[in-house]
Formats: sequence, structure tokens, C-alpha cells
Amino acid sequence: MLKSASILSAAVLAVAGLSAPASASAATISPSGAFTLTGTLTLQQSTTVNCNVTLNGTVAPGGASATITGGSFAPGDWQCGWLISPTGFNWTITPNGGTSITITGIGATSILGNCSGNITTNWTNGSPGKVTFVGASIPGSPGACTINGTLTSSPSLTVS
Repeated sequence: MLKSASILSAAVLAVAGLSAPASASAATISPSGAFTLTGTLTLQQSTTVNCNVTLNGTVAPGGASATITGGSFAPGDWQCGWLISPTGFNWTITPNGGTSITITGIGATSILGNCSGNITTNWTNGSPGKVTFVGASIPGSPGACTINGTLTSSPSLTVS
């Protein structure tokens, strides 16, 4: 009797699995290929600076991720690009859906310290697509770095 109940349970689970709806598709970034993110970010650790930021990257075929392969900080404030620079390339962007992305390996260094780690931040689809940092915190030494500001994508990227 126990063996029959086990076989019946397995059959019911198998049929339920076949009739279950397909799982939602993974989030993607489009279009694939090269892109640039540009804008002004306010970076805060031991001091606060405003930097003009340019980041270059590539969206993977299929859009499951993107890689930021390089970039620069330029004045805004005179320290940008000289005393404060982005580090740790390649950074990976993973889409979480239409309004959120995770950036893995993001980093910056200055004469006062450094920051590196992973952050989840806001994405806005549109023309152009935009990544917005609102009090985004990256672990660092002597303390965490906080980022505020918006970068726009060229060509316009869409996260869905």
C-alpha cells in the first residue's frame, strides 16, 4: 500500500510539473554591443567631490549582462581624474528587471582611501536610458563611499 501511494504521489507531482506555467524569463539589457555611460556623480568618502564620469562597456549578446571595461573621472572638481579615479575594471552589470541593476566589482581610489564592492541601484528606461545613484554605498577604507547622480547611456539602453 505504501509503495502504491508513493508511485501515485510521484505521478501527481510529474503531471503538476508539466502543467505548471513556464517560469518568467530572465531580465535583459538591450541592444547588445558597445555603449557609453556619461554624466556627473557626487562621490563622498573623507571629502565630497563632483566628477564628470565616462564609462565604456559592452552589452553581452542576449543581454543577460553588460561589462564596463574602462572609464574615467574628469573635473567637475579639480581632484577628479587626478586624485580620484575609477578602479577594478571590469565591472559587471546584471539587470534585475526594468527598474534595477546590480553593478559588481565597482571601485574608486583616492589619496584618502579606496572603495570597492557591489551595489544595486536604479535604472530608468527612456531615451536615453539612465542609471541613477541615490545614496549608493560601496564598502571602503577608511569608510564607505557614497555615490549620488545620474549617468545616461549612449546608445540608449533598455532593461526589461
